[in-house]
Amino acid sequence: MVGRGLQGGSRRTGAVAIGLVVAALVTPVLSEAPGRARTPRPTQPQPPVCFECFWEHQDPALRHDLLRYYESYRPEDPLVEAERRLVLARLRGVAASAEETFRGFASLLPRERDPLRRLLVVETLAFAAGGAGRKPARYFAKAAKAADQCGQTSKARIYRSLAEGRFEPRFGSTLIWRRPRVPLDTEAYVLGASAVHVRPGWRVGVQADRTVRDWLSNQLWFAFPRRPLGRDDLLAWHEGARVRDLLGFVDVVTVPLMGALAARQGGRWLAADEAGTFRFEVLDDKVQYPTTRVSGELALLMDTHGISALVAPAMDAKVDLVVGCADTAGKVEAAYHLAQRGVHVYFPCDRFVGDLVGHDAGGTLIGSAPIRPEPGGAVIGDRPIRFRLDETVVVEDANLPGELQYYDGPARYFARLREFVPARIERVRVEGGGQSDRVVRRAEEVGAAAIAVRVWTEEDYRPVRQWLAASAVRRAVLFHSAPYTPGYRLFEEFPRQTTFGDTRPLFLGPQGAASSPTGS
Repeated sequence: MVGRGLQGGSRRTGAVAIGLVVAALVTPVLSEAPGRARTPRPTQPQPPVCFECFWEHQDPALRHDLLRYYESYRPEDPLVEAERRLVLARLRGVAASAEETFRGFASLLPRERDPLRRLLVVETLAFAAGGAGRKPARYFAKAAKAADQCGQTSKARIYRSLAEGRFEPRFGSTLIWRRPRVPLDTEAYVLGASAVHVRPGWRVGVQADRTVRDWLSNQLWFAFPRRPLGRDDLLAWHEGARVRDLLGFVDVVTVPLMGALAARQGGRWLAADEAGTFRFEVLDDKVQYPTTRVSGELALLMDTHGISALVAPAMDAKVDLVVGCADTAGKVEAAYHLAQRGVHVYFPCDRFVGDLVGHDAGGTLIGSAPIRPEPGGAVIGDRPIRFRLDETVVVEDANLPGELQYYDGPARYFARLREFVPARIERVRVEGGGQSDRVVRRAEEVGAAAIAVRVWTEEDYRPVRQWLAASAVRRAVLFHSAPYTPGYRLFEEFPRQTTFGDTRPLFLGPQGAASSPTGS
């Protein structure tokens, strides 16, 4: 989903740090198909990214407003000023001159001593060098050294191989193994028992977009202080709002995961894992952000958006928890990959959470769930609610474009759940946003006490709130709702009646639970 933040676009105060950094049922979601592709050509002057294509499905007024803002914005930080010039050129529809980019960032190199800032400058020079008539190898060698100094070993290996002329990208895909233990006499299931118990001192890696930056909402500013991020350094919408909640309950170290590498294979862009294999799809519109650096068929994603772009920087930064968006197949594959390596993942935007039902990874994967304080820290999830197999759950479904597509999240999840247990569901198709009244009305018609919906707007919120308030036995499973104020409000107002799409449901026989979710 591409859209502006819910709040305004005034410049924030404070500094932002960047961390360049089912019994016997086994179901693979994808098959492994690694392979190789031709070597990218870092010296190719015309990047294979259509930056203009980003605007094809956007309101022209948005581009106009952004252009006016970035023309008048004058950051004090020279690094941000160089970034502004790059963004401004692409907003104007002018092919950003590699020579101009090279000169702008090269002028910063003598004065930069901070390792993270210096890495950004040097790798930008490496990506611009070929088009500017310089030899990329020299600058990729410098970038490799700078990445090593910042502990970004996977990136350093790739840069070093580019410098030595031996880079050949490895491509792969990811298997999601689902092994829930389901008793033959299952009578009920529990959603929302999964939890991540966050403790002081944890390192929490976050996507850059909508946490520390949001260029679509006039938020380009950033810095590289040595102090930890505070709540005021984070944006107050989407994933940023949830990380702010977390910081309000427990003292953690927030690490923005920026500067991810992606390579093109055919018509797709794939981000790298910690071993340098490119396997997690990044949607074109996220690669088309004006802050992306491109050289041949290799891209450097500064404003990372989605778990698919976060694996390598998260592993390099040795984080305990990753927070980001998981509304595509590639993003949940990346979340699963991280969980296989013991990293917990929280993704409030969870349209594809159903693909993870019954996963076998060691880390905990949490979708659109609330956060609350608990003794010794904070907990994400832990909202168990029981559903009988013989009761009907009225489930929202949709077939809509753009930002409305996420209304199919409830139906996607329950379709996956029904692969393991004969849950009784009734689908209700909505034809636009703010139509939760259709779901509520059908629940009343069939006498159902459970619904599954997305709550994005106030129009979604009001019918669901009224329905829940009318009876304490009524329950709602919320999908793709936690990033938005109306949806999150329902979690807060009805803590015993609302839950989320659990990746590890509890399946209950006559004697109780047959399986239990793993939590940190």
